[in-house]
Amino acid sequence: MAINRADLINQLAASMGAGEYAPTKYVDSRYNSETGTLYCNSKLSKNISDIAIKHFTQMKNRCKGDSLETRQMADIYQCAIEAITMMQDPAVKSLLESRDSHSTAS
Repeated sequence: MAINRADLINQLAASMGAGEYAPTKYVDSRYNSETGTLYCNSKLSKNISDIAIKHFTQMKNRCKGDSLETRQMADIYQCAIEAITMMQDPAVKSLLESRDSHSTAS
């Protein structure tokens, strides 16, 4: 069973306490390499990112069993972990900074 991007985002938001399938919409983000903060209509510091990784790791570890749904939820949590981890990668940070400087120069 394939899950589309919007459903995945809504499920992740619901798992973080935003209620059942909270409405989402795309908002441009901006990365500040000096402070290590990704701004997305708010700010996500490294500390918050680390807390989110810990949370999703705990949730993934609770996914015991061999059912398709359980494996799928574990994969969803792993997706969130990898996305947050990738956001902290220096190469990704550099790319975001480059993109930000191009958008402000326009």
